[in-house]
Amino acid sequence: MDCLNYKVLDEKDFELKVLPDIKKSQINIFCSVAFTAPNYSIIFTLNELKKFVKDMPNYKIHLVLWDMSTLANPYFKKYVEDKVNSQEFIEQKMKELIGIAESVGFDKQNIMIYKSSELWKRLISFKEEDIFQEFYFTIAQMEIKNFVHNEKVSHLLRIPMDIFFCKHFHQLYPEDIEKPIDIAFFSADKERLYLSTRQILYEEGLILDKTPVFVKMDYFPYLMHNHKVPDWNMSLREIKGVISNFPLSKQEVSILFRFLNSKGNKEELAEVLHNYLQEHKKKFDSEKFQEDFINLSGKAETRRFGKILKSQIALDILLLADGTKNTTEISKKLGKSIATISTYTNRLKKLGFIKLVNGKIKRTLRGIKINFELGVWKE
Repeated sequence: MDCLNYKVLDEKDFELKVLPDIKKSQINIFCSVAFTAPNYSIIFTLNELKKFVKDMPNYKIHLVLWDMSTLANPYFKKYVEDKVNSQEFIEQKMKELIGIAESVGFDKQNIMIYKSSELWKRLISFKEEDIFQEFYFTIAQMEIKNFVHNEKVSHLLRIPMDIFFCKHFHQLYPEDIEKPIDIAFFSADKERLYLSTRQILYEEGLILDKTPVFVKMDYFPYLMHNHKVPDWNMSLREIKGVISNFPLSKQEVSILFRFLNSKGNKEELAEVLHNYLQEHKKKFDSEKFQEDFINLSGKAETRRFGKILKSQIALDILLLADGTKNTTEISKKLGKSIATISTYTNRLKKLGFIKLVNGKIKRTLRGIKINFELGVWKE
């Protein structure tokens, strides 16, 4: 049986505010990550999150990818050399993250992913109240002792901002959520700043009670050497190199094995971790997770979609492109010539709306969302 490597910090609030609503309404859970590769850290996090929601009949995970942090990561800088631009990389990571979530057992319907850069834009543009001023007022009261255990200055903004995202998520994304975030699920390194930020908001009357409820993952060491973290694309030899160069105490080795649901010593850790990552990789279907919702965030992008969707034939093709039909079958279904269907499918393919999978036409998106007030930026 899997052990539970997380703890509800606000047990009384959880019992009073969350448990009564678990069977009545949707429970909204916030979790943020900086993601560059399918490493053990993200898999640990998603596995623990999956255990946490196991008995919740109706929940929605709002997963925020801190793309600003991802783009500053040395791994990203090395990866994009002569390969992809930054925007393509982030879009790829968002799709990959959804795929990893599905591989650990999440239903795609229950998890949504956002870019932190988009949340920042919406937060700053929000007209009903000056949320950014509220954020600055809060961090201005935080003492440096709350920050000293964090290695990066970016964490001083990122971690407190998570709480503001939680507080205002239903205002920033009203198309996705109708009420405030119920639960924030986070790693152990965020606890001190999360608690400090929420306490100031509470003391200043900016929140009426200590919401959201906090659920903290147990600590586990973040293995890194030469900016490399063990992921499922690494060989056993590469993982051994990271672990052998990382100073691990016996207690930390024991902690890692607990997350891996196994036992052993440091010499055995690399092999167990490599096998763990490969097992998760086997469950990951790179084709399956391509179809997802798209949030339109630019005028040019909105016009590009509008140009296609105003065409009845293009729209019909998208509706039929579920991966079970080829060009000939769609032409028969629509009563159009193969040449006509081919012309439109080529356009849709160039725009990235469809792709061919084993000769069948498959959508790369489930749907489109657009927020005219907060979601479309001038270009």
